[in-house]
Amino acid sequence: MPALFFYAMSNQKALGQISYLIQLLTDRDEFVRDKVRAQLIELGEDALPFLEIAVRSEEGPLRIQAQEVIGAIFPKKLGEKFRQLARKGQDVDLEAGMLLIMEFGYPDFNPKTCRDSLDTLAHRLEQNLTPDADPMQTVLSLTRMLFQQENFRGNQENYMDPDNSYLNKVLEHKTGLPITLSALCVLVAGRLGLPIVGVGLPGHYIAKYNLPKDSIYFDPFHQGRMLTRANCIQIVEQFGQPFEEHFLSHSTHRETLVRMMNNLVQAYQSSNELEKSATLSGYIKILINPLSEKTRGH
Repeated sequence: MPALFFYAMSNQKALGQISYLIQLLTDRDEFVRDKVRAQLIELGEDALPFLEIAVRSEEGPLRIQAQEVIGAIFPKKLGEKFRQLARKGQDVDLEAGMLLIMEFGYPDFNPKTCRDSLDTLAHRLEQNLTPDADPMQTVLSLTRMLFQQENFRGNQENYMDPDNSYLNKVLEHKTGLPITLSALCVLVAGRLGLPIVGVGLPGHYIAKYNLPKDSIYFDPFHQGRMLTRANCIQIVEQFGQPFEEHFLSHSTHRETLVRMMNNLVQAYQSSNELEKSATLSGYIKILINPLSEKTRGH
């Protein structure tokens, strides 16, 4: 085993030593390769710029090895972002959480594109609202704009498509799941200070205009159709669950994100993408308990 290997390991955060460690990814000694890979993963973000240079400039086995190390660092890096999100107050930021979920599926997509699209939708809603609009008129304006003018709809044809859970793809394809379309309503209305919240009924996620009494319920997955309390009870019972009053309470953003990610876990399990489902399950644990043991790269 080369003596320089041990020198590099003991001075690994020096810039030149990180570059040298990367070169050792293709060492003839398997023990050296395994140790180097583990150390680069442990270095995480410190090593990423050098690994990315290797991917761009190297060829053959070294380029492949550098790509694999980047792939191992990414889940750990994203896990820390989920941990930071989960520690910010009693509840979490829904939009920030959905953008982190998007980063898992589409790491190169610019989140600003999503924010700009949401801003545009909020501006269109504002143009459709009159200053004296009451809650019912506000809900009708929101659903008319999103589901008639913009043609967002529930993806009943391909319900298990993972793209139904990624904000960028919901905005691009204008299709989604009950929970992502409800979250879209929350994010757009929230930009105007409107009290639209999500409601996680067993088996089906809806939205409501939140009022101290007589909240207004609607179903974004079905073109925003209005729901009475009796309709909500019927939805719960058709999934074989006895109705309980607390089902009509609004879901926290943390609960919404966990449910959204569980949908993705199920989608990836059904397509036998088990590594993705396992990684997402780890992020769910962080979101529920950010003080749990730090995630390791998968």
